[in-house]
Amino acid sequence: MAKVAQIVAPTIHVYAVSADEADNRILECAVAGDADLVVSGDQHLRRLKSFEGIGIVRPVDFERTLRT
Repeated sequence: MAKVAQIVAPTIHVYAVSADEADNRILECAVAGDADLVVSGDQHLRRLKSFEGIGIVRPVDFERTLRT
C-alpha cells in the first residue's frame, strides 16, 4: 500500500507566490514532506507548474493519470 499522507513541520520559508501568501505554506509543506506532486485547483500554484522538482497539477489531470 502506498503512503499517501504525512504530517510535517516545515523548517523553510518559501516566497514563490506573491499574489497569495498562503499558497507558500502549501509549497513549504510539500518540500518538507518530500512530496512527488501537489494536486491543486489553485491557479496561483498551478501557474508555477512545478516547484523544487515537485510537479503541480490540476485534480482532473491527476485523476486521468490514475485511470491509465
